[in-house]
Amino acid sequence: MSDAAETAAVGPESVGPKPTELLLALQDEDLHIDQLAYRLAHHPSRIALTELAETDRKLLVERRRIESGRSGLDASLARLESEVAECDSRIAAIERRLRTADSGSFRDQGAMATEIDSLARRKRELEDEELAVMESLEPLDTELSAITAREDELVAERAALEESLAAAEAEIMAERTASVERRGAAAARVPSGLLSEYERLRSRLAGVGAARLVHGTCSGCNLGLSATELDRIRHGGPDDIFHCEQCGRILVP
Repeated sequence: MSDAAETAAVGPESVGPKPTELLLALQDEDLHIDQLAYRLAHHPSRIALTELAETDRKLLVERRRIESGRSGLDASLARLESEVAECDSRIAAIERRLRTADSGSFRDQGAMATEIDSLARRKRELEDEELAVMESLEPLDTELSAITAREDELVAERAALEESLAAAEAEIMAERTASVERRGAAAARVPSGLLSEYERLRSRLAGVGAARLVHGTCSGCNLGLSATELDRIRHGGPDDIFHCEQCGRILVP
Protein backbone atom coordinates (compact mmCIF):
# COMPACT_ATOMS: atom_id res chain seq x y z
CA MET A 1 0.00 0.00 0.00
CA SER A 2 1.32 3.46 -0.94
CA ASP A 3 1.92 6.17 1.67
CA ALA A 4 -1.01 8.19 0.28
CA ALA A 5 -3.32 5.19 0.40
CA GLU A 6 -2.17 4.38 3.92
CA THR A 7 -2.78 7.96 5.02
CA ALA A 8 -6.23 7.90 3.43
CA ALA A 9 -7.02 4.66 5.21
CA VAL A 10 -6.03 5.81 8.68
CA GLY A 11 -6.81 9.51 8.31
CA PRO A 12 -10.60 9.39 8.77
CA GLU A 13 -10.29 7.05 11.75
CA SER A 14 -7.85 9.37 13.47
CA VAL A 15 -10.09 12.42 13.13
CA GLY A 16 -11.93 13.01 16.41
CA PRO A 17 -14.99 15.18 17.08
CA LYS A 18 -14.62 18.91 16.66
CA PRO A 19 -14.04 20.95 19.84
CA THR A 20 -17.47 22.53 19.50
CA GLU A 21 -19.12 19.11 19.21
CA LEU A 22 -17.37 18.13 22.43
CA LEU A 23 -18.73 21.33 23.92
CA LEU A 24 -22.29 20.29 23.07
CA ALA A 25 -21.82 17.03 24.95
CA LEU A 26 -20.67 19.07 27.94
CA GLN A 27 -23.62 21.42 27.55
CA ASP A 28 -26.02 18.48 27.52
CA GLU A 29 -24.66 17.23 30.83
CA ASP A 30 -24.78 20.71 32.36
CA LEU A 31 -28.39 21.09 31.31
CA HIS A 32 -29.16 17.66 32.70
CA ILE A 33 -27.56 18.58 36.04
CA ASP A 34 -29.54 21.82 36.11
CA GLN A 35 -32.75 19.90 35.37
CA LEU A 36 -32.00 17.48 38.19
CA ALA A 37 -31.48 20.40 40.57
CA TYR A 38 -34.84 21.83 39.49
CA ARG A 39 -36.53 18.46 39.97
CA LEU A 40 -35.02 18.21 43.43
CA ALA A 41 -36.10 21.72 44.43
CA HIS A 42 -39.60 21.42 42.92
CA HIS A 43 -40.42 17.81 43.64
CA PRO A 44 -44.18 17.40 44.30
CA SER A 45 -43.49 15.93 47.74
CA ARG A 46 -41.35 18.95 48.68
CA ILE A 47 -44.07 21.34 47.49
CA ALA A 48 -46.69 19.32 49.37
CA LEU A 49 -44.55 19.49 52.52
CA THR A 50 -44.33 23.27 52.19
CA GLU A 51 -48.11 23.48 51.80
CA LEU A 52 -48.55 21.12 54.74
CA ALA A 53 -46.31 23.33 56.89
CA GLU A 54 -48.50 26.32 56.01
CA THR A 55 -51.61 24.34 56.94
CA ASP A 56 -49.94 23.36 60.20
CA ARG A 57 -49.12 27.02 60.88
CA LYS A 58 -52.72 28.09 60.26
CA LEU A 59 -54.00 25.34 62.54
CA LEU A 60 -51.63 26.52 65.28
CA VAL A 61 -52.87 30.10 64.92
CA GLU A 62 -56.48 28.87 65.09
CA ARG A 63 -55.70 26.65 68.09
CA ARG A 64 -54.14 29.57 69.96
CA ARG A 65 -57.14 31.78 69.16
CA ILE A 66 -59.58 29.17 70.44
CA GLU A 67 -57.49 28.34 73.50
CA SER A 68 -57.25 32.04 74.32
CA GLY A 69 -61.04 32.34 74.16
CA ARG A 70 -61.45 29.17 76.15
CA SER A 71 -59.01 30.41 78.79
CA GLY A 72 -61.18 33.49 79.33
CA LEU A 73 -64.31 31.36 79.63
CA ASP A 74 -62.56 28.98 82.02
CA ALA A 75 -61.63 31.93 84.21
CA SER A 76 -65.23 33.16 84.16
CA LEU A 77 -66.49 29.68 85.02
CA ALA A 78 -64.06 29.38 87.92
CA ARG A 79 -65.16 32.78 89.23
CA LEU A 80 -68.84 31.83 88.99
CA GLU A 81 -68.26 28.48 90.70
CA SER A 82 -66.44 30.29 93.51
CA GLU A 83 -69.32 32.74 93.93
CA VAL A 84 -71.86 29.89 93.94
CA ALA A 85 -69.83 28.11 96.60
CA GLU A 86 -69.71 31.33 98.61
CA CYS A 87 -73.49 31.67 98.39
CA ASP A 88 -73.91 28.06 99.53
CA SER A 89 -71.54 28.68 102.43
CA ARG A 90 -73.37 31.83 103.56
CA ILE A 91 -76.78 30.16 103.24
CA ALA A 92 -75.56 27.18 105.25
CA ALA A 93 -74.14 29.48 107.96
CA ILE A 94 -77.40 31.45 108.26
CA GLU A 95 -79.48 28.26 108.39
CA ARG A 96 -77.28 26.97 111.22
CA ARG A 97 -77.93 30.18 113.17
CA LEU A 98 -81.66 29.82 112.59
CA ARG A 99 -81.57 26.33 114.06
CA THR A 100 -79.72 27.45 117.22
CA ALA A 101 -80.26 29.88 120.05
CA ASP A 102 -78.16 32.42 118.16
CA SER A 103 -81.04 33.16 115.83
CA GLY A 104 -81.98 36.20 117.89
CA SER A 105 -85.34 37.90 117.87
CA PHE A 106 -88.20 37.21 115.48
CA ARG A 107 -87.15 40.33 113.58
CA ASP A 108 -83.60 39.02 113.26
CA GLN A 109 -84.93 35.67 112.04
CA GLY A 110 -86.97 37.45 109.40
CA ALA A 111 -83.92 39.38 108.22
CA MET A 112 -81.93 36.17 107.97
CA ALA A 113 -84.72 34.49 106.00
CA THR A 114 -84.76 37.44 103.62
CA GLU A 115 -80.99 37.19 103.21
CA ILE A 116 -81.31 33.48 102.45
CA ASP A 117 -83.88 34.26 99.74
CA SER A 118 -81.58 36.94 98.31
CA LEU A 119 -78.61 34.58 98.32
CA ALA A 120 -80.70 31.84 96.70
CA ARG A 121 -81.73 34.22 93.91
CA ARG A 122 -78.13 35.26 93.43
CA LYS A 123 -77.09 31.61 93.31
CA ARG A 124 -79.68 30.88 90.61
CA GLU A 125 -78.42 33.85 88.59
CA LEU A 126 -74.86 32.63 88.94
CA GLU A 127 -75.85 29.10 87.93
CA ASP A 128 -77.60 30.48 84.84
CA GLU A 129 -74.38 32.31 83.97
CA GLU A 130 -72.45 29.10 84.56
CA LEU A 131 -74.71 27.25 82.14
CA ALA A 132 -74.25 29.97 79.52
CA VAL A 133 -70.48 29.80 79.89
CA MET A 134 -70.49 26.00 79.61
CA GLU A 135 -72.64 26.24 76.49
CA SER A 136 -70.10 28.66 75.04
CA LEU A 137 -67.31 26.21 75.84
CA GLU A 138 -68.91 23.32 73.97
CA PRO A 139 -68.35 24.59 70.38
CA LEU A 140 -64.80 25.62 71.30
CA ASP A 141 -64.09 22.12 72.57
CA THR A 142 -65.56 20.70 69.35
CA GLU A 143 -63.31 22.96 67.29
CA LEU A 144 -60.27 21.99 69.34
CA SER A 145 -61.07 18.30 68.86
CA ALA A 146 -61.33 18.84 65.10
CA ILE A 147 -58.00 20.69 65.06
CA THR A 148 -56.35 17.91 67.07
CA ALA A 149 -57.69 15.29 64.64
CA ARG A 150 -56.42 17.30 61.66
CA GLU A 151 -53.02 17.74 63.32
CA ASP A 152 -52.81 13.97 63.77
CA GLU A 153 -53.62 13.54 60.08
CA LEU A 154 -50.89 16.00 59.18
CA VAL A 155 -48.34 14.02 61.18
CA ALA A 156 -49.15 10.93 59.11
CA GLU A 157 -49.18 12.90 55.86
CA ARG A 158 -45.83 14.51 56.71
CA ALA A 159 -44.24 11.14 57.41
CA ALA A 160 -45.44 9.74 54.08
CA LEU A 161 -44.28 12.80 52.16
CA GLU A 162 -40.87 12.82 53.84
CA GLU A 163 -40.43 9.15 52.96
CA SER A 164 -41.42 9.83 49.35
CA LEU A 165 -39.08 12.82 49.14
CA ALA A 166 -36.17 10.89 50.62
CA ALA A 167 -36.60 8.15 48.00
CA ALA A 168 -36.81 10.73 45.21
CA GLU A 169 -33.75 12.58 46.51
CA ALA A 170 -31.73 9.36 46.60
CA GLU A 171 -32.72 8.57 43.01
CA ILE A 172 -32.02 12.09 41.74
CA MET A 173 -28.69 12.33 43.54
CA ALA A 174 -27.57 8.99 42.08
CA GLU A 175 -28.50 10.26 38.62
CA ARG A 176 -26.69 13.51 39.32
CA THR A 177 -23.54 11.70 40.43
CA ALA A 178 -23.47 9.79 37.16
CA SER A 179 -24.08 12.97 35.17
CA VAL A 180 -21.32 14.83 37.04
CA GLU A 181 -18.91 12.03 36.19
CA ARG A 182 -19.87 12.20 32.50
CA ARG A 183 -19.55 15.98 32.63
CA GLY A 184 -16.03 15.71 34.02
CA ALA A 185 -15.04 13.33 31.27
CA ALA A 186 -16.56 15.63 28.63
CA ALA A 187 -14.90 18.76 30.07
CA ALA A 188 -11.50 17.06 30.04
CA ARG A 189 -11.73 16.72 26.25
CA VAL A 190 -12.60 20.39 25.56
CA PRO A 191 -9.65 22.76 24.93
CA SER A 192 -9.03 24.86 28.02
CA GLY A 193 -9.53 28.21 26.31
CA LEU A 194 -12.83 27.16 24.80
CA LEU A 195 -13.92 25.64 28.11
CA SER A 196 -13.22 28.89 29.97
CA GLU A 197 -15.21 30.88 27.44
CA TYR A 198 -18.08 28.40 27.65
CA GLU A 199 -18.16 28.60 31.45
CA ARG A 200 -18.16 32.39 31.31
CA LEU A 201 -21.00 32.50 28.80
CA ARG A 202 -22.99 29.85 30.65
CA SER A 203 -22.77 31.78 33.90
CA ARG A 204 -24.51 34.80 32.41
CA LEU A 205 -26.79 33.20 29.82
CA ALA A 206 -29.17 31.09 31.89
CA GLY A 207 -26.91 28.05 31.97
CA VAL A 208 -26.53 27.74 28.18
CA GLY A 209 -23.12 28.70 26.85
CA ALA A 210 -23.19 26.65 23.62
CA ALA A 211 -26.06 26.13 21.19
CA ARG A 212 -26.71 24.20 18.01
CA LEU A 213 -27.28 26.16 14.80
CA VAL A 214 -30.52 24.73 13.37
CA HIS A 215 -31.80 25.91 9.99
CA GLY A 216 -30.04 29.24 10.38
CA THR A 217 -31.40 29.79 13.91
CA CYS A 218 -29.55 29.76 17.23
CA SER A 219 -31.19 27.13 19.44
CA GLY A 220 -30.09 29.11 22.48
CA CYS A 221 -32.05 32.30 21.82
CA ASN A 222 -34.21 31.03 18.91
CA LEU A 223 -33.25 34.00 16.74
CA GLY A 224 -32.09 33.72 13.15
CA LEU A 225 -28.65 34.74 11.94
CA SER A 226 -28.03 37.09 9.03
CA ALA A 227 -27.31 35.66 5.58
CA THR A 228 -23.79 37.12 5.74
CA GLU A 229 -23.04 35.40 9.04
CA LEU A 230 -24.51 32.13 7.85
CA ASP A 231 -22.32 32.27 4.76
CA ARG A 232 -19.26 32.95 6.92
CA ILE A 233 -20.04 29.96 9.11
CA ARG A 234 -20.69 27.76 6.08
CA HIS A 235 -17.23 28.51 4.70
CA GLY A 236 -15.45 28.34 8.06
CA GLY A 237 -12.81 25.81 9.03
CA PRO A 238 -13.40 22.84 11.35
CA ASP A 239 -11.63 24.51 14.26
CA ASP A 240 -13.22 27.96 13.84
CA ILE A 241 -15.36 29.18 16.74
CA PHE A 242 -18.54 31.07 15.91
CA HIS A 243 -20.90 33.04 18.10
CA CYS A 244 -24.54 33.95 17.79
CA GLU A 245 -24.94 37.55 16.63
CA GLN A 246 -27.90 38.00 18.98
CA CYS A 247 -27.00 36.33 22.29
CA GLY A 248 -23.27 35.69 22.01
CA ARG A 249 -23.45 31.95 22.68
CA ILE A 250 -20.92 29.65 21.02
CA LEU A 251 -22.58 28.21 17.92
CA VAL A 252 -22.17 24.62 16.76
CA PRO A 253 -23.09 24.30 13.06
